[in-house]
Formats: sequence, C-alpha cells, structure tokens
Amino acid sequence: MEVLADHNESAAQRYLRMFVGEKSMAALVRYELLTGLLGPMPGALGYLLRSQCYPWLLHHMGRGTVVGRGVVLRCPGRISLGDHVMLDDLVVLDAKGDDSQVTIGDQVLIGRSSILSCNQASIRIGNFVSIGPFVHFACKSLVEVGSHVQIGSGVQIMAGSHASDDPDIPITQQERLSEGIVMGDNVWIGASATILDGVTIGSGSIVGAGSVVNKDVPPDSLVLGNPARVVKNRRKTK
Repeated sequence: MEVLADHNESAAQRYLRMFVGEKSMAALVRYELLTGLLGPMPGALGYLLRSQCYPWLLHHMGRGTVVGRGVVLRCPGRISLGDHVMLDDLVVLDAKGDDSQVTIGDQVLIGRSSILSCNQASIRIGNFVSIGPFVHFACKSLVEVGSHVQIGSGVQIMAGSHASDDPDIPITQQERLSEGIVMGDNVWIGASATILDGVTIGSGSIVGAGSVVNKDVPPDSLVLGNPARVVKNRRKTK
C-alpha cells in the first residue's frame, strides 16, 4: 500500500521497487524476459529451462532445485533457495523492501498456491521442511522455521498486525506492529491452523488442525483449540 501511494515515484520506479528489487534497466529486462517467457512454460521443458536460467535471477539457487509453472518471484535478488527445493505451481515468494530476505534451506517442498510474503522483514526456513498448498506467511519483522517441520494445507502464519488505539484514524493508516514468529525443529502444524504474531512454538510440538495459536507453545506440547491450549506433553508417560 505504501509503495502504491507514493506519488514521488513514477509507475516504472514503483514497479522496479515492488517486483524487480533493482533499479537498473538491465535487471528489468532480465526479470521480464525470464519470468515472462519461462514462468508460464508448461511441461518438462519449462522445469528444465527454469532450473537452468532462474539462478540468474535469484540470490542463490542450489543443486537439484526446481520451480513450477506460474511461480511469482518478487525482488528475486533477495531470495535464496537451497539444494533440492521444490516450488510447486503458482507459489509466490515476495521479498519486497530493501532489508527483506527470503532464505529457504535444503530439501524443502512448498505446495501449490502458497504465499511467503515479507515487507522490510525476513523469512527463514530450515532443512527438510514440507509446506502444504494454500499456506500464507505474512511477515513484517521475522518468521523463522526450524528443520524437520511439517506445515499442513491452508495454514496462516501472521507475523504482523495494525495498531487500533485511535478510533478516529482508519486502522490501515495506524502503526504496523510485529514481534515475529519462531518455530523450533520437529514441529507439525495441522491443516488450517493460524499462528499469530509474537508466538514461539517450541521444538517437538504439534498444533492441531484448525487451532488458533496466540501465545507461546512449550517444547514437546500438543495444543488444540481456539485459542489453542496445551492438552498433552509428548514426553510424559501416561
């Protein structure tokens, strides 16, 4: 919203800042050619050409990494993909903002139509992570996900909100707030769960499907409900 409302820049400058992430015409031409020609290309040829050519766009792209059809890369020079990453069709990776970074480790699957979006922020994902389809990361500070993590379909990870103290000012015009979200290793987030800003989820924990997590989850806990509450410690015997 802030970029779209900035009348001190031309439409071309706003496009460069929001999508390309660089100001040079060479970067614009490279971005347009590669994403425009190769992004929608179907079949094995599309996978092959994106694997060969997208390293020219990204900050880093590891061995054996494949990019599906229709994947959207915003500010790709701030995006790093490890080895053997799979981006399914229609995934969005958005790293707008000069200080933003999206860093994805090795052997990570990001499911169809998932969105990982940050604005002047960072998203960091460890190794051996599975992210289901239609997952949404929204980040205004930091989202950090450990290794050996499973995130089910339709999960919402919301690391940011708006202040709402003044009823006479539209909420969208009040201060943006964000404390960040951190997940440890060996975490399982069930389908359609929501993780709210400021939450830390301890290693070894499970969040039940449809739960809404608004406070920290201790390690090795099973939490369920809205709001989520601890129903079991996985290390305690019956």
